[in-house]
Amino acid sequence: MGERRAIEHVDGTLIFQSALDRKNEEEVAALLGKAWNCQVNSFGALSPIDWFAIRNGRPTAVLELKSRTHASDKYPTVYLNVRKWLALSLASIGMGIPALFVVKFIDAVMWISIAEVDARITRMAGWPTTEKAKNDIEPIIQVYVDQMKELR
Repeated sequence: MGERRAIEHVDGTLIFQSALDRKNEEEVAALLGKAWNCQVNSFGALSPIDWFAIRNGRPTAVLELKSRTHASDKYPTVYLNVRKWLALSLASIGMGIPALFVVKFIDAVMWISIAEVDARITRMAGWPTTEKAKNDIEPIIQVYVDQMKELR
């Protein structure tokens, strides 16, 4: 697993993403592009939404992509940050396009529309004991894997 060292953005904000994280997300983006006949592009660093899809020169979806190192049946839920859900929900409504949460497991790529996510199933998450995480404690939504669709 790649070590997450802080990268400092030009405004001084610390970004915690490893080269492996980026590689995994790019792999998921390529799989989606092929399966859904679209181009999946990354928004800029520190954007509240990480990815968007384009087909025929028009935006078709906004996306949150995750990659996990376990099988899809190991845990009943995957986590989606509330702040990501909020941004994706607003973009979906404002742009009139779907917002999707996509997770690549070692055995499947699963996805769900943000409109289908029950945002009431929340808990707090983060790592209050590490230096990185003093500001990394936030509400997350537990998304049930069995409610997600498998990418075909």
